[in-house]
Parts: sequence; C-alpha cells; structure tokens
Amino acid sequence: MGRDGYNKTMTLDIRKTALVIVDVQNDFCPAHEGKNGRRPDGALAVPGAENVIGPLNALAAFFSKNGGKIIASQDWHPAGHVSFASSHGKKIYETVELPVSPEAIRTFRETYPKLDDQPLTIRQILWPDHCVENTPGAAFHDALETGRLDFVVRKGRSAGLDSYSVFFENDRMTPTELHGRLKEFSVDTLVFGGLATDFCVLYSVLDSLRLGYKTFVAGDAIAGVNVPPGSAEAAEKTMKTAGAVFAPSGDFLP
Repeated sequence: MGRDGYNKTMTLDIRKTALVIVDVQNDFCPAHEGKNGRRPDGALAVPGAENVIGPLNALAAFFSKNGGKIIASQDWHPAGHVSFASSHGKKIYETVELPVSPEAIRTFRETYPKLDDQPLTIRQILWPDHCVENTPGAAFHDALETGRLDFVVRKGRSAGLDSYSVFFENDRMTPTELHGRLKEFSVDTLVFGGLATDFCVLYSVLDSLRLGYKTFVAGDAIAGVNVPPGSAEAAEKTMKTAGAVFAPSGDFLP
C-alpha cells in the first residue's frame, strides 16, 4: 500500500534516482508574466499550476548538485491531433472510442511479457487544442528552470494517438523512449511532480509502478485539472493504493 510521508530513514540513492517533471507547459498554466511579456491563460490551464514550479526548481537544484537525473516531459501534438475536440466536430470533454493497433498489441506482448495486457480500445477524452508542437503553448513555463535537464521526453506526437503517461501512449502499449533512457542512466527510483494530477501524473506514476520503479510523488508539486470534479482527489488515492509514496517536496531535501 502507498503511504503519506517520505520517511527520511528511507534514504534515496540520489545517483540512481530521477526527478520527473511532467508537462509544466504554458498551455497547462494560467496567465503569467513571461520572458517576452504577459502570457495569456493556457488553452487547458490547470488551477494552481504555477504553485508546482517553486518546489520543482528546488528539487531540480538538489538533484543536479548531488548526481541525480532530471527528466521533463512535454505534450507535443501535431495540428489536428486526435485528442482535440475540434478534430471531431465535438464538444470539449466529450469522448470517442479509438481502436488499439494490432501491431502495438503484438509488440507489447513480446517486449513486456510479464505485464498485464491492456484494454483493446481507448476511451479518449476530447480537449481544447493544446500544446501544438513548436508553438508558445507547448513551451515550458518561463519560471521552470530547464538548464539542468538531462532528458526531455516528448509525447503525444502521433496524430492518431494521445499520451498521458511519460512511459506509454494512451493505448498503454506503445512505449515512449523514457524507460530505455532511464535504464541507460541506471535509475531505479523516480520522484514525480507536475501537471496534471488526474491525467498525466496519474498515468505516469501507475506506469512507473508497473515497470518496477520505486515511485514517489512530491505532493506539493502537483496540481489537477479536476475533470470530472473530484478526479484529482481520486487520482491521489489511486496512486497511493497502487504503491506510490507521497510526501512534501521538502522531505526529499536535506
């Protein structure tokens, strides 16, 4: 079972630990002063998103100084992406059912024989157009300190497949490149923060656990979109029940 509170006697081997900063991008953040003037509300602004940045910057500074790895993810969608309501002529937050590729199923079963099979259809929530590749909305928030990043994983790049998790696309079978890179870095422990609690953080944490990583969440460094209402609180409960350990970011610092 997951637990509230990181026990400092459970000392992390920081050299085998990565901080994973999930989707702290302009389109997920409220209006703010940027490097080139005031940024408007993001297309899918998460309430309180700006509050995750300070804790994440502090964690990144600590990880960088002590030999840990720092990973960040970006939603990076082509125009007309399958997750956009505008691509279907439907309303925002309606859903569509999408098939999973037989090739993705075959490859997943060969590559991850010990993992459970995933659903063979995708229930895709439809969002406002957001994080379109190479647009200001897809850029990291200006206040997020990105100079220490070891790796950036861009997800949701296929026109017909969304990705909440930093590890797998929304078919839960097609991998991103992150798991392979973490193996190269000899990382076995992950500390998560970012946006949004009830979608990209949730799916990333659950995949981290099913891939066998020791998994922590900095509870003051996440914020939820809360669609439907109550989903952010439910997501935290789901992550804890699955085995993720929640703690304030300061508990990971000396």
